[in-house]
Amino acid sequence: MKSFFLTSLFFLFLSCDIMPINYPVYGSTPSSSGSSASESREFSELWEKDQLNKKRETAEVLTYLLNDTDPKDKFTGAVITNESSCNIIVRLVAIKGEQIYNLPVQRNSKNQFKILKGSYTLKSKICNANYYTQKVISDPLILKLGVN
Repeated sequence: MKSFFLTSLFFLFLSCDIMPINYPVYGSTPSSSGSSASESREFSELWEKDQLNKKRETAEVLTYLLNDTDPKDKFTGAVITNESSCNIIVRLVAIKGEQIYNLPVQRNSKNQFKILKGSYTLKSKICNANYYTQKVISDPLILKLGVN
């Protein structure tokens, strides 16, 4: 049953063109500006970078999702679903270390990423509502965000 589910999930990801992928590690610190124009401009820039090497990155994330977690592997996959009507940037900042991810996810869509395992602070602005949590990511991360 597990292999059927994983195979179905695999084909679902391969058939969706709305799931761009990239290794979006950016050295700059997350924007603290509350300006929606600034956030929109930043989203556009991140989205453009996210489109590079889309198919290769999709294959890598699917590998993490479909296989058992290898404790020796320093990376894992993250699939983020945006159930809101706004484009969002999910910001992951390593609690220890210098790793920063600014992950763009289009409205009513999904996006997937390859990330380093570790402890992170996650935050996002979802249609002017703030999201914040801390997570230890050692297995693939599946995250759904939306506005209630």
